[in-house]
Amino acid sequence: MLFVCFRFASLDLGLLATSFSLLRLPKMPELRDKDYSHSFKPAGPDVNIYAIAYKDKIREKARQKRLAAELAAGGKNAKQIKAEQRQAERIQRQKDRIKAERSKGRNPHKKRGRQAQMFDEWDELAKEERLYKKLRRGKITKEQYKKLMKGDTATTDCANSPDDEWDSD
Repeated sequence: MLFVCFRFASLDLGLLATSFSLLRLPKMPELRDKDYSHSFKPAGPDVNIYAIAYKDKIREKARQKRLAAELAAGGKNAKQIKAEQRQAERIQRQKDRIKAERSKGRNPHKKRGRQAQMFDEWDELAKEERLYKKLRRGKITKEQYKKLMKGDTATTDCANSPDDEWDSD
């Protein structure tokens, strides 16, 4: 048996991955059970990791061939790759649009009108209601509900209050 001078369970793999400048955590069974979002931030969709080439030309050709075969097969990884590429394209279009607006002398982050703000508030309320219905029907857990509410709304004070309906079950 191999003796290890540190305990694997106590190692923060998110910080370790950050120290190695990884763009994404590898898909390993050891990493599936824990959440490393507090200590590791993966590369955003604006970084196309599939466009990063190997220095060795032979390995790069093999990688390109393997990537093309994977996309042609249409498996799970192909769906993920295509989704990431679509998201990267969308972000690039947004950046280009903002740049074009600024070059025309307009402010793309200008405050929206009162009516648009009201529509946004109603949309947010409808989203909260849909999430609560999912929680009631058991399609999502309380933790998922709280995470979705905190991540998507600006007011998180109500999600942490002890007298909420979902905490009284």
